[in-house]
Amino acid sequence: MFKSSLLSLGLASYLLFRNQPETIVLKEPVSEKMSSAVFDDTTQEDTYLITEDGLPLALTIIQPKNQAVKAVVQVVHGILEHRLRYRHLAFFLAKNGFAVVLSDNRGHGDSVDKKNPLGQMPSVKRMVKDQLKITQFIDDRFPNAAVYLYGHSYGSVLARLYLQNNDDKIKKLLLTGTLHYQKKAKYGVMLALCADVLAGKKSYSWILKKLSNFGSTDKTWLTNDEIEIAKALRDPRMLPGYNNIGVTTLWESIRRLNDISFFACQNPELPILSITGAEDVSITGGKRGLVDTKKTLNKIGYRKVEMLDFPHMKHEVINEVDQDLVYQAILDFFVK
Repeated sequence: MFKSSLLSLGLASYLLFRNQPETIVLKEPVSEKMSSAVFDDTTQEDTYLITEDGLPLALTIIQPKNQAVKAVVQVVHGILEHRLRYRHLAFFLAKNGFAVVLSDNRGHGDSVDKKNPLGQMPSVKRMVKDQLKITQFIDDRFPNAAVYLYGHSYGSVLARLYLQNNDDKIKKLLLTGTLHYQKKAKYGVMLALCADVLAGKKSYSWILKKLSNFGSTDKTWLTNDEIEIAKALRDPRMLPGYNNIGVTTLWESIRRLNDISFFACQNPELPILSITGAEDVSITGGKRGLVDTKKTLNKIGYRKVEMLDFPHMKHEVINEVDQDLVYQAILDFFVK
């Protein structure tokens, strides 16, 4: 009887967590044409920043050419994407006097090596530490400029976790596509940890691929702008998904959003602005989720939290049909 139960358990574990190997390879991106007028007022520089463990983080620095830098905006992108999707916003901000530092998160775009392949995020601590490294780079490069941190979607999660012990290093925080805390994240972490043990951290377990929609071609949730949806679908730099440890890190990040005791809140007067689309309910949690997000930030100790929820917009508010409204809201926040 015992042997039969053990065999059944083993078979069930195999079926649930069995490895479905994937090889993620990115093609070279198709160069997006930019107006020549953009480069009359701005400059772009591509470089790499070497982390403590030797990973080269890919950076793109866009800044005004003929005016003093008002502040530096550090951008943290969302899941499955890459830094170049924020170039249009970066050029807009640069034309208005701000330097912008775009980066590929570890395991995305060009921020990869043999130990850190595409689709792998090794830990929450490591992902946040990379952003701290970038802030230090900015401080060295622009010693007299304030740093404004901007995180979109999963980047909004990393940006909030960055606050735990580092909120004194930035002067403003912008969030878009603000992902809300989800109670079910703890169960996702437990499931992912089982996959890590049974199939291996760098494997692609069937159950995790299924639950995380690995390889999904549905991009309609991103925006109402069909042109932007088409761009996302044919973008060769977008990832299909993550390996087991990547999924573990994703869910663990979300779980930690509610760990208020881990936030030192050294900068309670930090201005925080969240911009979301009213049609992005599954990510933001809708009105209830946004209220919870604001309450959590207030409980931590932040007093200046503002929430903008634009009607008729989805997840990527900076890529919406009415993106000009969002661009202006961002500029107003950075200027004031």
